[in-house]
Amino acid sequence: MKFRRAIALSGVLALGLWHFATVAYGQATATNITGLYYTGVDANNNLVAQGTQSPSSAWKVTSAYVNGTAYNGSSTTYTGKSYVISSSLINPGDTQNTGSAQWVVAPGASTAQTGGTVNAGGDFLPGDVKTGSGAYNNSAYFVYQLAFTITGTGSGTISGNTSNIQISMTLAADDTYSVYVNPAGAMTFNGSGTLATGGTTAAATLSANAWQNTTAINLGNSTNNGGVNNASFVIGTNYIDVVVANTNSGVSGSNTNSLLLNPSGLLVYQTSAATINGHPVPEVTAWLPVAVAIGLFGLRRFRRDSPLPA
Repeated sequence: MKFRRAIALSGVLALGLWHFATVAYGQATATNITGLYYTGVDANNNLVAQGTQSPSSAWKVTSAYVNGTAYNGSSTTYTGKSYVISSSLINPGDTQNTGSAQWVVAPGASTAQTGGTVNAGGDFLPGDVKTGSGAYNNSAYFVYQLAFTITGTGSGTISGNTSNIQISMTLAADDTYSVYVNPAGAMTFNGSGTLATGGTTAAATLSANAWQNTTAINLGNSTNNGGVNNASFVIGTNYIDVVVANTNSGVSGSNTNSLLLNPSGLLVYQTSAATINGHPVPEVTAWLPVAVAIGLFGLRRFRRDSPLPA
């Protein structure tokens, strides 16, 4: 009897200590991650028709820098919900669409290198601009963003000591990309590259043959369990920003300041491989109710085994 009371009491104490540590001190502890979408799908992870826009819940272009001009979400020229590229326009040498993901491109893309129809499944966007006697500069940049949610207890930044989070994602981009997690402030641009305000550094960058990439990158907040420490996650809404640079010139010409169209786009086809403390996210949500149930069971047994008051 005393042994059972001790076990029951330990369950109550464990539950109380967990509650005290996470609630009284507000320590941020993650329990689940939702909203990790591939590109070219809807909110139910179904493929979106090619040539149409992705839903607002999936990847969208929040800002752009084209021919020396910065665009933000208030402009629909190159920002807004991304468009799904027609498979017939994907270069055969590029990473191809999968059964669960498709290439997307920023608004304003044309169906032909020399122009054509805009926002109809094409992937040709302004890249280098020709100035003076044949020099090309001012590469174009497009910021693709995915908002996702981490739920849990407490608030603020999640420490790797309380929750070791890792998100594995495979992406291809034309021409190059840099990945940021929760950048401090909006992206700012200059003529030679992209900068994140607040001193935020890129978690991953690929500048060589990014359109053929098949290697996963890992975003994490701790080196525990073989992870990486290149991202800062918070309880609530989080953001993954992928800055895609369109650098190659596709059409040559003699006109000064003539925009050059070049294939561009982004393919993200593995964002569901996320773990918390080494456990896959779909399974990690089960431990919290179990812990609570064990504590409540112990409390119930403790009360049943206690003598009635005289």
